[in-house]
Amino acid sequence: MFDQEIAPDVVELGPGDADLAVVCNMHGDEPTGARAIRRVLTSSPEFERGVKFIVANPPASISHRRFLDVDMNRVFPGDPEADERERRLAAQLVAETAGCDTISFHTTHATPEPIAFVSEGNPRSLEIVSQIPTSYVVNEASVVDGSFSSTGRVVSIEAGKVGQPNSVAKAEMLIRAFLDNERAISEKPPMHAPVTNYFEIYDKVEKPSGDGSYELLARNFERVEKGEAYAKSKSGVLLADEPFVPVLMSQSGYGEIFGYRGRKIGESVEDAKEAWLDGET
Repeated sequence: MFDQEIAPDVVELGPGDADLAVVCNMHGDEPTGARAIRRVLTSSPEFERGVKFIVANPPASISHRRFLDVDMNRVFPGDPEADERERRLAAQLVAETAGCDTISFHTTHATPEPIAFVSEGNPRSLEIVSQIPTSYVVNEASVVDGSFSSTGRVVSIEAGKVGQPNSVAKAEMLIRAFLDNERAISEKPPMHAPVTNYFEIYDKVEKPSGDGSYELLARNFERVEKGEAYAKSKSGVLLADEPFVPVLMSQSGYGEIFGYRGRKIGESVEDAKEAWLDGET
């Protein structure tokens, strides 16, 4: 058990009780979201609704480490009495964002383009994500356990590649679009979502053990056909045993997997609702 009391850092701005939240630094080695929030707040916007800006994992952020005890984005809804710091922080973050439309920022090794993740069963999350300018929305519920997106009206966003300066600019743009669409600030001109493609992941793409020389051939969100090579190494090539759409695939992002197998659901929020909500609106 650790001794110090810990909690997410929360700044609340705007009139009334906050019902919007912007979350960053769930992983302590991903400062993009925090830097984007700083850019937004430095411009001194006039808030018309209450908004919470939350640093989710302060101790890992101070240490510049992904996590200290366990991966926070795999232990939701958390446990306020747990020994692991991230489990306690996860429970506190769920309580802090209860009743809030929420976006949370990460970065990835896979693609420079922002990707939004939701969990099926929450129509409000789909409404939120349909109004922000990102080209890819992915339902992660069937494969990823314990993610923040599973806790409620939450959209988790990979803003771009780790360490790339333009990832901060993209995250800032997405924060401003979210706040503008929710009428928390007024941006001119208004920002509109591009054509958005909806996907779901259904399996992991494992890396063969004992061979660290693999080069990834597949490109994220470009369909791999059955029999097509998606990676190669000195030992040979890996061929797809079925068609799939690569999602979050990279050579170095994960230890034991390349990423995930996905399938395209459609090109509208209505397509996604039909697939994930049984037509519920």
